[in-house]
Amino acid sequence: MRELHLKRCDFEVEWFSGSGGGGQHRNKHDNCCRIRHIATGLSAIGTANRERIANRRDAFQVLAARILDHYRKADAPVRRTTDEVVRIYHGARNEVIDKASGIRDTFKRVVVDAEPGVVIEARRNAILQREMIDAESEQLSNVRLQKRHG
Repeated sequence: MRELHLKRCDFEVEWFSGSGGGGQHRNKHDNCCRIRHIATGLSAIGTANRERIANRRDAFQVLAARILDHYRKADAPVRRTTDEVVRIYHGARNEVIDKASGIRDTFKRVVVDAEPGVVIEARRNAILQREMIDAESEQLSNVRLQKRHG
């Protein structure tokens, strides 16, 4: 994960009066804190204490956790999901069909006996073969571009 360097100018701090229990000190003084991180728009509030310092500390702790979580999610690799049918399990016909590799195997062997190794290995081989074809076509297009501009 990348390093974050945050400064005071990256935040907006707003003070407001609280509500609820705590009496006059809580209701008439601006002791509650709302802090907003300007770059992400994330915010947190601190209202649990009667003291400004404690409320600001609590709000910064919550906001820091939210900012870290935000940037972790942004840096995380995106998993591709698709609605494409990968495999068909047909118990009545006693067969499993893998769409990527085209292999067909018996339903009993793959599902009931829990031996999906044949289908998985065929799928791996199909993916590797597809990647090799993609790499070769990319090399060919690079060679064509070099010939045109060379």
